Amino acid sequence: MTRWKRAFAYAATTPVMLLGASAVHAADHLDAPALRTAGAGDRDINDLYAFQSPVDANNSVLILTVNPFAGVMNPFGTTSPTTFGTDVDYQFEVDTDGDAVPDITYSTTFAAPVAGQQAFTMLRNGTPFATGTTGVNNAVSTGGMVTAGLFDDPFFFDLVGFNDGFNFTGDDTFAGAAVSAIVLELPSSDFGATNVGITARTVVGGNQVDRMGRPAINTVLIPTARKDEFNMADEANDFAAFGDDVNAAIAGLSSQANADALTGVLLPDVLTFDTTSADGFLNGRRLFDDVIDAELNLLSEGAVTGDLVDGNDLPFQSVFPYLAVPEPAAAGVLMLGGLAVRRRTRR
Repeated sequence: MTRWKRAFAYAATTPVMLLGASAVHAADHLDAPALRTAGAGDRDINDLYAFQSPVDANNSVLILTVNPFAGVMNPFGTTSPTTFGTDVDYQFEVDTDGDAVPDITYSTTFAAPVAGQQAFTMLRNGTPFATGTTGVNNAVSTGGMVTAGLFDDPFFFDLVGFNDGFNFTGDDTFAGAAVSAIVLELPSSDFGATNVGITARTVVGGNQVDRMGRPAINTVLIPTARKDEFNMADEANDFAAFGDDVNAAIAGLSSQANADALTGVLLPDVLTFDTTSADGFLNGRRLFDDVIDAELNLLSEGAVTGDLVDGNDLPFQSVFPYLAVPEPAAAGVLMLGGLAVRRRTRR
């Protein structure tokens, strides 16, 4: 294994499964110790997406997912929930002036399940914005739609090959996995700006417990001892508080010059998005963007270009809510240290 591979394998503490006694992670699934506790999946943000609607270029689509491997036993001996927490506030936050301080918050809370559905309320800066139930497309007051429920996990990555010394085979570790998602489509004009920064966060009892902007910032670049601190911090302070850690991590994966060039791009941890552009990552993040290949290439300075998994195991929908419907049964189940991971090979 090359110096870069050894360094990346050490630094990539991204949690999704157990191999033996050690935890291995990916994306932001179970990305920090406080989230790897029984029943914490309903507040664990897996991924955040922001993209121009492929149906109406005047609209923007925001998606956040929680409940990694929903309905499947996680590495800590409990089954990941398939519903949203009734004590969790799920938030999309929008920075409209580039200071990494949110100016607009779309906040969603859920009632307890009744007959398999959960009623929810979405507020915009504290004002009612939408109401509805999971599994249904619900109208938004300014135009657009919002829905929430169980979907196929749109994240794709050969995590097994990554952990096996970068012997990538093109097997998508996340094939067949499900997540809970909130999908919001709304007129981009509601932001009041065309160049915005998007973050997602979960709040419990008034306390922020998880947040995400770009994929894998916390999981790959933040030291294990500071991951919970990062999740609870404000992104406006990222460069001052975590810049040295991120710079050192990138330098260990590639070179100091690469670290100096990328640290100011990756911090603060905000998903920058030009609503007038249909381009993807690093302009927002579309569902089909291969963010792992992009980040492997960036962080390794071209030493590793991809994992051979080029897309999701199921086709995305061409219309709202865009995510794929989860399969009723997995094609296969992979047991790794007590965690069942559904997999399907992409050819």
